[in-house]
Amino acid sequence: MKIQFLGTAASEGIPNPFCKCEICEKTRVQKGKDVRTRSSVIIDDLMQIDFAPEFSYQVMRENIDVTKIKDLIFTHTHPDHFNVGDLYSRMINFGFNITHPLYIYGNDVAINGCLHVLPEYSSERFVFNLIVPFQTVTTSSGYRITPLLANHAKWEFCYIYLIEKCGKTILYGHDSGYFPELTWQWLKDSGIQPDLAVFECTYGYRQNDRTDNHMSIETVLAAQKRMLSENIFHEQTQLITSHHSHSCGFMHDELVEIFKPYKIEVAYDGLIKMV
Repeated sequence: MKIQFLGTAASEGIPNPFCKCEICEKTRVQKGKDVRTRSSVIIDDLMQIDFAPEFSYQVMRENIDVTKIKDLIFTHTHPDHFNVGDLYSRMINFGFNITHPLYIYGNDVAINGCLHVLPEYSSERFVFNLIVPFQTVTTSSGYRITPLLANHAKWEFCYIYLIEKCGKTILYGHDSGYFPELTWQWLKDSGIQPDLAVFECTYGYRQNDRTDNHMSIETVLAAQKRMLSENIFHEQTQLITSHHSHSCGFMHDELVEIFKPYKIEVAYDGLIKMV
């Protein structure tokens, strides 16, 4: 499988347009990998996870033909992940020469939110699928996806995802703090060992290895340690961090140095990884 990072920022983006902190000011000058748009990924050019406010810019920047995407999966409905208003451009009489519907998967809040924005949708363009925790479904493009509970918002089921296809597995692990015990237990009992995992790292150092809502540097390391000790990760599992915030206090190269001893890679906008 191929995973392509469209965006790797937390909710404010980097630089935050309303911020004059050291990280944002440096990024305005240095640009490059320190510029981060809101988080989203595409897998194999067929499946997208989350829909960022910068979506149209992201796909132009990466020269991606999004009409090929068949599945769209939502982790939760915070606005940096759930920019569903732009989906109206895929409606009949707005988008032309589209040959298949977009299959959308998410919790009840996400599905109802889409239906509110697209009240007169055609099944030629959209098919909506409500998914529930720990129940595996097969998407229209042949991926087995299992939504696992995240440690994030309290008013909806927020999901991380185990994604399987052709003998390869990706664990997409944000937005979430240290995972709930039900999720740890499911991962351990499943016997499935991801080939690649994406953890968020919104916070910097917090002197707490089990943060809620989002992960800190310490939480990422603690989660990696538990994954290895409980044989959820195998020795070759690639771990990548994303969803970075300016408030963490580190530039991209500094995060790279922090995680290098643990063989953890730091994502940047446009990064492509193969598993």
